Amino acid sequence: MNDRWKEAFDEIHAESELKEKTKTYLAGQIHRRRRMAAAGRRIAAVACLAFILLAGGSWLYLTPTVYIAVDVNPSLELGINRFDRVVSVEAYNEDGQALASSLQIRFMNYQDALEEILNEESIEILLSEDGVLSLTVSGDGGAQNDEILAGVESCAAGHQNVHCHSGSSAEREEALAAGLSLGKYRAYCILHELDPTVAPDDVRDLSMREIADRIEALGGQDIEWEEHGHGHGHEEEH
Repeated sequence: MNDRWKEAFDEIHAESELKEKTKTYLAGQIHRRRRMAAAGRRIAAVACLAFILLAGGSWLYLTPTVYIAVDVNPSLELGINRFDRVVSVEAYNEDGQALASSLQIRFMNYQDALEEILNEESIEILLSEDGVLSLTVSGDGGAQNDEILAGVESCAAGHQNVHCHSGSSAEREEALAAGLSLGKYRAYCILHELDPTVAPDDVRDLSMREIADRIEALGGQDIEWEEHGHGHGHEEEH
């Protein structure tokens, strides 16, 4: 009889112990799954944050804050970001498209990019033949505008017939509405004052020297257009 009671008691004890082990195991599994779910949520949150930061950083990096219009006959506009890097290159006529396609200046420092342009063979030839090149810096004002204008003037100082100017975002918008880059738009405005029949399409493919010659032929001022208050930097006598 005692043996049967002992066996029954052992069975009850074993069953109870198995239940406890099972409970402990199940509790451990639930805790593990909760920890994994929490870790998954943390990873997802970090990934989401990283994506937001990367997306925001890309937007920040790729957004121009200052523009440099490059006008000789090719007409280009360089978009410069807050880190002084070229993030866009926009052509405004066929010659500008040809020049843009020959350059690899995106993401370069703007001064290095300008040196690439100024040392490009076709540009050197135009300038050596009394061509006129205008560099016009425009933006919303502030320290970066002034710093970039100074940098542009420094680049221009080693080249003949290169002129530097500053402008505003509002003036740039007027130029874009006319389908011209800012430097050529300014020259067009001077010519248009002297000859109201001239339209933007009439000057789009003219060189800056050709526009200057037409201005002078009509009794206007030289290409420096200083009466507009934007003459800066390297200037040559004509």
